[in-house]
Amino acid sequence: MKTQKLLYVLMSAGIAATMIPFGAALAANNETQQTVSAQGSTQQTQQQGATDAFGAPIDPVAQPVVAQPDASGFPYEQTFIISAYYSPLAGQKKYVTGSYDGDIRLNGNGVHGADGLDVHPGMIAAPKNYPFGTKMNIPGVGTVGVHDRGGAIVNAGQRNQSYDRLDLWMGSGDAGLERALHWGRRTVQVTVYGVDPNVQENVNLEGFSAAESVAETVTGQAPKVFVQDLNLGNTNDDVKKLQDSLKQLGYYSANSTGTFDDATRQALIKFQIAAGLVDSENDFGAGYFGPQTRKSLEDALNQKQTQINDHLPQTPLSKDDQGDDVKKLQVGLQKLGYDVQVTGIYDDQTVNAILKFQKDHNVVSSDSDFGAGVFGPKTMQVLALNLVGVSFDDANAAQETSVQPVIVFTQDLKLGDSGADVTRLQQELQRMNYLGIAPSGYYGDVTQHAVMKFQEAQGLIQSENDPAAGYFGSGTRASIHAIIGERQHVNDLMSQKNPLAKKEEDVALK
Repeated sequence: MKTQKLLYVLMSAGIAATMIPFGAALAANNETQQTVSAQGSTQQTQQQGATDAFGAPIDPVAQPVVAQPDASGFPYEQTFIISAYYSPLAGQKKYVTGSYDGDIRLNGNGVHGADGLDVHPGMIAAPKNYPFGTKMNIPGVGTVGVHDRGGAIVNAGQRNQSYDRLDLWMGSGDAGLERALHWGRRTVQVTVYGVDPNVQENVNLEGFSAAESVAETVTGQAPKVFVQDLNLGNTNDDVKKLQDSLKQLGYYSANSTGTFDDATRQALIKFQIAAGLVDSENDFGAGYFGPQTRKSLEDALNQKQTQINDHLPQTPLSKDDQGDDVKKLQVGLQKLGYDVQVTGIYDDQTVNAILKFQKDHNVVSSDSDFGAGVFGPKTMQVLALNLVGVSFDDANAAQETSVQPVIVFTQDLKLGDSGADVTRLQQELQRMNYLGIAPSGYYGDVTQHAVMKFQEAQGLIQSENDPAAGYFGSGTRASIHAIIGERQHVNDLMSQKNPLAKKEEDVALK
């Protein structure tokens, strides 16, 4: 892109890297894919109650439709990944980087596209193989034109992209920012007309509220706990809730102060990388707590809480109580390293284990405190928080069945290597959604980038600048072996109830 670059913004909750990416992709089952299918060059459409991609009513306008390709090969239909960007203005209510100067310093002032035209609705950035002036029809948006470029706006196969990338300009200032944040990343089938002066750009950008309502439709239920965006420098109760939540999920270890400082930002980036919302801390939007990140965090918390609730008693327990709930409590204490046998009886050993746990976590300070040695609401809450991330075996088992170690890879792998081990590594990375291309057996740039994303998610590296970034060494092998082992362990438990599932998993592992 030329010197005066535009600010590229993506929805913070689910967008992969784009021009300057903001967050990671929406889950595949939430992505919007639409197909234009009709005949002729144009037709007049008047759909009763129809709305555009931003939720606003569609006025009757001449809509380009798909004709049979001519000798030049146009028009044709192609699937793209489409993200969004905007132009910042002074005096906005909020900025992704925290300030207007920061946004401008990072991205330019957002006045012109790379072809010199002023920014305008209908402007898109596209890879270099799409000439300036190329017209495309995006269902639900309208007819757009290529007027911009970007270093991260690449073709399929580059930067781990499954399809060619487009970036759609969403406006200026707060309204443009909100539209871009709530657009997200969508996989869409687009009609490409080429450079055709007979096809006119025709896009209508509506206001924030309509765009937001559409975003909630696309992404699913709106977040219930976190209702506002948070960024570096914010200080309020929501920041403290964010810090507590990241601590529950194992991403944040400092005190919950209520101030969005750099430690909070780094913890949030680790979560975003693990959730597939950004690729690295260098992505635009990394460390910004926006709509998609809010929803992803709440989904993760709900999932963890459900898992824990299934393995912990939900009612108070005390000395001499008996039954399955006592067994669950004893298993939970065992997993945290406390000396207790799984007997199903709340005996003296269980009392002492609970008392030690309470003292270790400041629930009580002495043996004589009210509730000491009793599994009450406060102890239940603290125990649940400490069990986040702990792996449980079958819910009906009283004793833990250990996960057997799995050795799949025995040598280091790096850029330029090839062979069966590389193919198997690519299969595992693809299975974990880090690799978007078919396994080839060659350790190229895309595979190296996928390994780096896995390393960041596992906390093995801090950034792509680390010496080990993208290198499949002993530490990375140990982490991937642990994941494979856990998967096989779960499959073994499932096979006890469904032998066919075990056979299918064995086939998948070969």
